Amino acid sequence: MKNQNKKNMVNTIVQKIKMNRLPLLVLFGSFFIGNEALALKFNEANEGPWLLVENSDLVFMAIINLILVGVLIYFKSIFNNLLKKFAQSNTEEKSAKATGTFSKILTDAVPIEEEDKITLDHEYDGIRELDNNLPPWWVALLVGTMIFAVVYVLHYHVFRTGDLQMAEYNKEMVKADAEVKEYLSKMSMNVDETNATVMTEQKDLDAGKAIYDANCVMCHKDKGQGDIGPNLTDEFWLYTGDIKAIFKTIKTGTSNGMPEHASKLNPIQLQQVSSYVYSLPYTAGKEPQGEKYVKE
Repeated sequence: MKNQNKKNMVNTIVQKIKMNRLPLLVLFGSFFIGNEALALKFNEANEGPWLLVENSDLVFMAIINLILVGVLIYFKSIFNNLLKKFAQSNTEEKSAKATGTFSKILTDAVPIEEEDKITLDHEYDGIRELDNNLPPWWVALLVGTMIFAVVYVLHYHVFRTGDLQMAEYNKEMVKADAEVKEYLSKMSMNVDETNATVMTEQKDLDAGKAIYDANCVMCHKDKGQGDIGPNLTDEFWLYTGDIKAIFKTIKTGTSNGMPEHASKLNPIQLQQVSSYVYSLPYTAGKEPQGEKYVKE
């Protein structure tokens, strides 16, 4: 195939040269034209300059030069076109070969000229059936899914070397809780209803008052005397007046209408507002509710 292409190109070059013999003849013939024909007049000795060049001579020579340059450019373009065709034929041949190889690997299809080898015996209405192989990529995918299914069943259900989704979820939750506790401990926020204490520094009580004014005044009034909610300054408490109980009530809320604040306040803020409520002096207001609790 390659030899045939090269031969065709050589023939093309020869034909191009034959078609353009006239410019060549003009080019080479101009070298053998007599001086008189070129309008060049030579003087005899002692008659002045030995060569006289007139304006017409210069014009003629310029025209000859332009013709020569044109011929040179023309042959150069022919040569470049032939090189491009040669390179293009090689590229197309390589591309066709690569495409054929890729198609063979991808589909494992039999070439059209060899379909008689895989034609089945039965035929209906001029339609014949070919016994082509399944595409290799499809077969590989099928085998891969079967192997994966077997490994999955053995790993998760037979040998139980891996966790199912629920077990993995529970482990992740335990891990996340540990990370949260570690973070809170580092940030000094590992405070909850089991270890809350009364904060007595004025800056913490001021911060607790600001939180109280923003979240609790609507139900308990500005001094804690109670309105919708119970009086927070007397000795009677629905959920006891211990600092830990107050912390838990503010954090998680109650079924009587007290909303939770854990989603809005961090543990330190919960402890600050709990300490502020714990430190409120008695103010007459709503009637007592709950059981009497004497603060320590």
